[in-house]
Amino acid sequence: MIDKETEKKFLEAEKYRAKREFEKAIDIFNAILKQFPKLPPALHNLAICYTELKKIEEAEKCYIKCLEIKPVSILSVNNLGKLYYNTGQFKKALPILEKSLLMKEDQETVIEVFAQCLFELNLTKAVDTFCTRAIKKFPQNKNLKTFLWEKSFKIK
Repeated sequence: MIDKETEKKFLEAEKYRAKREFEKAIDIFNAILKQFPKLPPALHNLAICYTELKKIEEAEKCYIKCLEIKPVSILSVNNLGKLYYNTGQFKKALPILEKSLLMKEDQETVIEVFAQCLFELNLTKAVDTFCTRAIKKFPQNKNLKTFLWEKSFKIK
């Protein structure tokens, strides 16, 4: 458990993060982590700051450490998957996104990103199978329908 002073520092760092003053937020989160090295919210928010500053390796390390401490953090799982996806690391993103969907299967946005990764990796059978199943859950999802249409268009 953290003390009141650390809680105040955490809220201050959050304010800096919200104002997009990431360097200031990073300094405070790092100071908190010196005292509480296994504090998932500080690690998670530090990763967000690093992501915003395009410090991908640092962000990845923070998310991974956060998940080592709290493996059921769906937010950290999703953000790590999104980090890999946004940096074109589709092979790394797939197992992370799959883990997220095993934790909570009805995440439409995660399903879209997973389908996009399959598509980007040119896994046409997997795109077909996955999107066909996903469309049953989300019949109005235009992105999933587009993946199926583009996949069939590529084959011809």
